[in-house]
Parts: sequence; structure tokens; C-alpha cells
Amino acid sequence: MKKITLFLTAVAASFALQAQTSMVGPGGDGTVINNGPAGTATNKGGSVTITYNNSQAIETGEEIACASPTSFRNNNLFIEFDLAGDFGITDAFEVSDAEIGIGPVISPAGFPLTLNVYSSNGGAFPGGTQTLQGTATVTITTADAETIISVPLSATIPAGDNIVYEAVLVDDGTDTNFTRFAANQQGPSGINFIQAADCGAATPTNFSTLGLTQVLIMNLVGEEVLGVEDNINNIASVYPNPAGDILNVKIPSNITVNEAKLYDILGKDTGLRLVNGTFDTSSLAKGIYMLNVKTSAGTLVDKIVKK
Repeated sequence: MKKITLFLTAVAASFALQAQTSMVGPGGDGTVINNGPAGTATNKGGSVTITYNNSQAIETGEEIACASPTSFRNNNLFIEFDLAGDFGITDAFEVSDAEIGIGPVISPAGFPLTLNVYSSNGGAFPGGTQTLQGTATVTITTADAETIISVPLSATIPAGDNIVYEAVLVDDGTDTNFTRFAANQQGPSGINFIQAADCGAATPTNFSTLGLTQVLIMNLVGEEVLGVEDNINNIASVYPNPAGDILNVKIPSNITVNEAKLYDILGKDTGLRLVNGTFDTSSLAKGIYMLNVKTSAGTLVDKIVKK
């Protein structure tokens, strides 16, 4: 391992002279290619982007792969997300898309990249127990070079588990397909792992152990699934109450509002409707009203005072 680490630190100067396979690391001119923020390709209501990256920028020359100058070897790249500890997600989490940064690509017809999402418990990765919950395969072409791709991937992570996200690149035995994975030096370092036997990493090995300070661009997009204990009355906001000309009803974006009505004290529908989270109550007389909002997470009922 020490030999690999020392070689990696000098790879930019010596790589062209090496016939052996080596980890492709720092080099290039440091040009920064700015990409859109993670999740922009999957603009869904209620979706959140899970990422540790301080920046989504692809820095030329910082890309990583176990590769020769003309082809790649077997690469398994990993990152673990602590949903509860770092993202405040305590219920089950439904992944909808996997995002990953792609560096330079040379390929006449494209090659497959497989993305896997595991639930993980019982200890920090690479320890613990990982259970495959979802997988997707995409064909990488030259059009994907220096971009963040978003791949539909469905996986449900049980409440309380972490996520391990893996990218798998399999050596196809050719000298015509080449790529590296996009990365930058914006931190935080030490969050990625690589398994690449041809480069001396027979098991998932932290980048820091190999002397690598880059961070890969690896994100997941999805939604937290409300548990049975998440009563709609506890997670919705109704204000101000007493109300003046406006009554706001704020429902989490991952909950669907099926119907929203405001009734007078006799149970008659006032005819007012919720528009962009707001009732225009300026026409209502002073008095007491009942709010009834039917949602995918239950029915919200609240007494409203019009002042």
C-alpha cells in the first residue's frame, strides 16, 4: 500500500513512462468546469439531494480511476451517507435518481457504468452489512464527458439505515474505451473508497489511505417517506391564527394535497380555495371557521379565527 501511495503522488510526472496500470490522479492545468447544482436534472416536488460535496465543480486533472493511458481497469467506487446523523432523515428514504460526475471519455460506441444503492447498518463502511436495494446501468459516451449525469434508480432505504452508493466500471479488455471519474479538491476529503485490484486496492480502501485528497462527485436524489408516527397535524403549519386577510397553509412538498376547504361554524363551505399554499380570507366575516385539508398523509383539521 505504501508503494502505491508514493507512486500516486508522482503520477502526473511519471505516468507516461509507466507501462503498468496505475491510479490516475492529480495533474492538468486546474481548469474548473462549472456544472449546475446537483439535482437540477431531476426537479421533482419534495425531492432532496443527498451529497457531501462542498462543490459540484469538475476540476480538470483531478479525475480519478484505476486506468492505463488508453483503457480502464475494474473500478468500484463507494460513498456512505449517514441519513439520520448528517441529513436529519429518520424515516425510510426513497431514492429516485443517482448522480455521478464523469471526467474525460474516449469511446467509439460507449460502455456500461453500473450504479448500485445499498442499505447499510451495523457499523461504518466498509464494515457493517450492506443490502442491495436498487441498481441501474447507463451507457457512457463521449457526450457525457466532463458532466454530472443523472440516472433514474429506484431504491428504498429502511428507517435508521445508512446508504452506501457504489459505481462499478468493469474492464472490457479493450484499448479503445477510457474514462476517469470527475472530482475536485473542494472537500471534504476522505469520504470516498475505491476497490481496484489492479491498482493494489483489493478491498474498499479510503482515498486518504492512498494519498488521494480529491472528492468524487456522487449524489443521490430522493424523498423521505413519512412514518406512521408523522401525523399531518404535527408537520403542517397554519398561520396566522387569528387570521386577517390571508391564511397560510404550509404542507411538506413531498405530501400531496387532494382537497382544501374552509367551512363556517354551521358547516357550510365558504367557497374559498387554497392557491399556492394560501387562502384569501379578506371576504370572510369575523368569526370561527373550520379548516379541512385532505392529503396523502392524512386529513388536517384546524379551528381558524377570523379577526
